Amino acid sequence: MRLRTFALVSLLLVAAFTGANITSWKLPYPMPEDAQEGKAVWQKHNCVSCHTLFGNGGYVGDDMTNILKRRTAEDVQHYLTNPPVMRPNREHLHPALEPGEAEFLTSYLRFVGDIPTLGWPPEPRGAKQ
Repeated sequence: MRLRTFALVSLLLVAAFTGANITSWKLPYPMPEDAQEGKAVWQKHNCVSCHTLFGNGGYVGDDMTNILKRRTAEDVQHYLTNPPVMRPNREHLHPALEPGEAEFLTSYLRFVGDIPTLGWPPEPRGAKQ
């Protein structure tokens, strides 16, 4: 009797878990093609090793989740194609991207910035509004 109850409960839980996974596979809105290309650029250049998205990733660089709410797309693209020397180094440059890659990456960051995050990531203490 106990084995049958255990098997029935386990089967129901597996079915519920599978159903929840299947319904969560689709985004509420599709990712545009240029944003998909930008995601590939993000992964190709391993941007996550220094930068974060949604609080996940490296902590050497800035969190890029809402970068396009703080900077214009043109500023970000200019930074990516004509990188300055990274602080605190005196010689090491931020990796440069081709103009097309910078446009795709900006599209991806725009897509990421439009995802509702309920205020995440939080602003650092003492940040100027």
